Amino acid sequence: MSRGSGLITMRGLAAFTTGALAAVIASRILPPIVAQVAGSAQAAAGRDPFDGLAEDHRIILSLLDRMTSSPDNAVFDRTQLLLRLKRRLSAHAVAEEDVVYPLLHGRAHEEDDTMHLYSEHAEMKMHLFNLEQMPKSDPRWRGIATELRDLIAGHVKQEEEVDFPKLRAVLDQKETAMMSGGVQREKALLL
Repeated sequence: MSRGSGLITMRGLAAFTTGALAAVIASRILPPIVAQVAGSAQAAAGRDPFDGLAEDHRIILSLLDRMTSSPDNAVFDRTQLLLRLKRRLSAHAVAEEDVVYPLLHGRAHEEDDTMHLYSEHAEMKMHLFNLEQMPKSDPRWRGIATELRDLIAGHVKQEEEVDFPKLRAVLDQKETAMMSGGVQREKALLL
């Protein structure tokens, strides 16, 4: 057998490995870096990063409204809405937990509020788990979705009316740009 006639050559294996590595970098590593730079640039240009978080809140509450108004026999719709909610809520929660809440704790000195917000995120995750495990046609499903919507609505009100304004007041332009970049980076990891 000649050197190049094997099924897999060293050159072919090296080319495959290089291609696979490039694909990983392009699909998993690069998007968060690009998102962080874009988020920082948007904040530096005057876009308030808290507006983006508030827009996430509107989308999440809209999905929950659709979930709570869905009929018990809308199994496919409920499943799709739940998946969309989980994806959006997960990316948003990670951004808040890893970027916003540490700033709220450290810079705005809101230790109690921060711990309460973290605990509400944990409660939301338990509701999501229950919705995921329960048959979508179960009459109790709407009740759990309603409880989750009420929990999130209260959480949103606390953030938008109390915590975000406090944090906005203590961050300078550079910190706001860093926060914006961090939020976009964290969301890009999951979206």
